[in-house]
Formats: sequence, structure tokens, C-alpha cells
Amino acid sequence: MSEYILTQADYLLRIFLAALCGLVIGYEREARLKMAGIRTHTIIAMAASLMVVVSKYGFFDVIKIDGVSVDASRIAASVVTGIGFLGAGIILNHKRSISGVTTSAGIWATLGIGMAIGAGMWALGIGSTLLLLGIQFFFHKNWRILNGSNAGKILLHMKKGDDTRERIVSALTNMNIQVISTHLNIFDNSFIEVSLSVVFPKDFSAENTMTLMANYPEIASIDL
Repeated sequence: MSEYILTQADYLLRIFLAALCGLVIGYEREARLKMAGIRTHTIIAMAASLMVVVSKYGFFDVIKIDGVSVDASRIAASVVTGIGFLGAGIILNHKRSISGVTTSAGIWATLGIGMAIGAGMWALGIGSTLLLLGIQFFFHKNWRILNGSNAGKILLHMKKGDDTRERIVSALTNMNIQVISTHLNIFDNSFIEVSLSVVFPKDFSAENTMTLMANYPEIASIDL
């Protein structure tokens, strides 16, 4: 009985650790205001670990029966296939602007981390989590320097009917900030959320960001 409890505790610990790794990855995504955050990544990692544990260890009782053979990888393979619908749902295409690809790829990687930990590959899962976080942090800060671009987003919250958007677009133009696309969401017929995809000039700095937000309180966030 004690051996059974220890075995089940080991399985549960794997699932818990996978959920923790997913939580850390999701926290980094949510801190950057991405579509899939803490809950999504945590649930994906936990569920992947659970399914691999079931796939690998859940059929020991029937293996003992003569003539019964079980493929321990079949559920794991189905999990990898099934995550595609979730990743595809995150990717958005609006006016030739595609967003959500990195988050979708991160979800795929989180799935793999959960599967690795569920299979008992603790070091591989934890190491992959640290590697994924390192990639996200490094390229978020340095990619625009490496490829010479400075694209970003500006998110506005304003009352419907105001000319705030036009004034802000004019101000951005005066600051040599190029507006690529605009996306509007209307809430309760009174408030509007405007997402602007822009290209900042190379000399645009954090100080310019604070000045712009101070002059226009309607700007909810700026993602450089």
C-alpha cells in the first residue's frame, strides 16, 4: 500500500511541477499583455503532463493480460496533434498584420515541457523552461536592435465619439511615428479600444514614451 501511495505521489508531483513551469512561462507572457497568459499556459502544461502519465503508466493492469499490448506513446502523440486547434485560434490576421505567432509557438513548447516532465524527464523539462524564458527575454529586448526595426503597438482607451484617435495619430505623425494599421473594439456602445500598429523612429526612447503617455492619458499602454 505504501509503495502505491509513493508511486501516485510521484505522478502527482510531476503534474504539479509541470503546472509550475507553465505558470512561470505564462507569467512572462501575461506581463507582456499577450493573449495567452498564466491560466492558459498552466493548464496546458498540467494537462500535457497528466495525459503522458496516463499514457505511460495508466494501463499496467491490462498489460498483464495475455494477448494485450499497449503503445505507451499513443496518447502523447494525440496530445501533440490536438494542441494545433488552440495554437491556430491564437494566431490573428488583421489587415496584413499577423499577431499571436510567438504565443502560439510558446504554447506548443509549453505542451512539450509538460509532456517531458510527465514522462519523468525532470531535468529536460525544467531546462527547457529556462531556455524558453531566456529566448523570450533576449529576443524581446534585442530583436529590434538585431534586425534594425522598431515596430510596436499603442493601445488606447477612449469614449466613443471623441476625436482623440485623430489627435493622437496627428501627434504620432509629428513625432515621426508611422501608423501601419488600426484596429477598433467597441464596448457597451460607449467606450472604444484602439490598437495601433506603429513603427517608432530609431531614436525613440523610454523618455519619449513617458512624454507621449503624459500628454495623452487615453493611451493605456505602449509596447516597444
